[in-house]
Amino acid sequence: FAPVADNQGMGHARVTFVRSVLVGLVATAVDVVMLFALVAGCGLSPVAANVPALLVGVLLQYLGNKYLAFRDRSRDHLRQGGLFALVEVGALLLNAAGFHWLVTASPVPCVLARPVVTLAVYCLFSYPLWARIFNGARGRAARRSRRDRAGRIRGRSAARSPAT
Repeated sequence: FAPVADNQGMGHARVTFVRSVLVGLVATAVDVVMLFALVAGCGLSPVAANVPALLVGVLLQYLGNKYLAFRDRSRDHLRQGGLFALVEVGALLLNAAGFHWLVTASPVPCVLARPVVTLAVYCLFSYPLWARIFNGARGRAARRSRRDRAGRIRGRSAARSPAT
């Protein structure tokens, strides 16, 4: 598991990871339901319905990971959303390349290759980068707080000691 933030134990990292996995499962389910609703209910072709359904899933993934999995309450949506989008583009490319490699270089069937590659990309690429995106502000604040505390302690000890 990737470190989630400064001074957090493995137990907290595991809980965050599990919450992130659950967010991903919900986002995937909503994506599929949305796809079905747009095709069956609205009469769109699967190709036309694909992108709107994916966008809803990605938006849920972003919001769910930010607020539920990582418990990030910052209002830094522009920076975090942009970085999240870049990670998603990288994940798409890694998933495409990994899937291509696995189905062409091995006897693994495509229906097994998809979840294997997706899980690998999620665990080794997406989740560790999301942890940096969503915990970056918290980590910076914690480091700033420690620095401020250390400065106050040094200031007090300097005020107590006689000048030389």
